[in-house]
Amino acid sequence: MAGARAVLVVVLAAAVALQLADANTAAVAEVCRNTPFPDLCTGSSGKHAAKYRTVDPLTVLEMQVDAFKKRVRAASRRAKKGAKAAANPDQKRALNLCKSYYLDAGDNLGACKRAIVFKDGVTIRATMSMAAQDMQNCDEEFRKVAAKNPVCDLNKSLVEMSENCRVLSNMIPAS
Repeated sequence: MAGARAVLVVVLAAAVALQLADANTAAVAEVCRNTPFPDLCTGSSGKHAAKYRTVDPLTVLEMQVDAFKKRVRAASRRAKKGAKAAANPDQKRALNLCKSYYLDAGDNLGACKRAIVFKDGVTIRATMSMAAQDMQNCDEEFRKVAAKNPVCDLNKSLVEMSENCRVLSNMIPAS
């Protein structure tokens, strides 16, 4: 009998957790609806919604910054791999510069995470602008050498994510 109750409790807890996750995912979509790239916002934040008790612009911003950080790491790995297999010295140099831009972006994301704790929208917007500039600088290196950028797609999504983060920072209520 006790074993059956334990199973019932586990099943009920799982059902409640699933309902909470669905409600949080819907709340993420509602917040993301007000960003310039809502599908990107929802897609990169929605899968993390279950980790939060409440979902508001601040938590969605935090989810976006975490997703941004993961995508920067992926871009850095792709740039590193591309630099090893570069067709010419100009491409190799451009990819190595991109790797340094991704390191800078990572530093900016760290500052952004600290600013989220203090609900400091000005710093969040500044760090996101600097991170977006790092992606654009990477792309510019390839324009200079008239070569295809193997991280162009990631850079584009990162610039879009930074814009979403800037808009989300404007939604944070003043403390």
